[in-house]
Amino acid sequence: MAPALLLIPAALASFILAFGTGVEFVRFTSLRPLLGGIPEPGGPDARQGWLAAVRDRSILVPLAWDLGLLLLFVGQHSLMATETVKAWMSRYFGVLQRSLYVACTALALQVYYHVLGLGEPLALKSPRALRLFSHLRHPVCVELLTVLWVVPTLGTDRLLLALLLTLYLGLAHGLDQQDLRYLRAQLQRKLHLLSRPQEGEAE
Repeated sequence: MAPALLLIPAALASFILAFGTGVEFVRFTSLRPLLGGIPEPGGPDARQGWLAAVRDRSILVPLAWDLGLLLLFVGQHSLMATETVKAWMSRYFGVLQRSLYVACTALALQVYYHVLGLGEPLALKSPRALRLFSHLRHPVCVELLTVLWVVPTLGTDRLLLALLLTLYLGLAHGLDQQDLRYLRAQLQRKLHLLSRPQEGEAE
């Protein structure tokens, strides 16, 4: 059984690693690269593009690497979720078993990001976006507040937790007019991109 004092920093390190990996995953699957892959109206036929791609070695080799890296994640995620492995990990790591599982999952994804050459996510953001991020907590915190408050009854300990975290999140929320103008511009930009006619669509 691991010493009690090691549990908190180990669990915290696992959380930070998993959270950072999640942020990179969201960036990897974000709207910008998805829209960037949409062919422009009047471009080459999509079917011919796929046929050319499956014959191009410069495309097939990276795809094979992608497949191997994804299988690494799937294999690790599935193997460590089996009852046999979980029982073994619980025997030797105690309550750290879940933290170790999450850390290994995050590491498997980090290998994928590293091989693809994906850098620090925030380095790709504009100064206005970075300014916005510095004025608010992560939007996922809204989900946390919902989980804390939307319950039939609140015990004293849960009420204390909900109050302190709400205060913590609220004090960091300081959007100004410049942030709101940036958010409005981003919303209009995304609405414009989503309303843009795609190839083959009637004008």
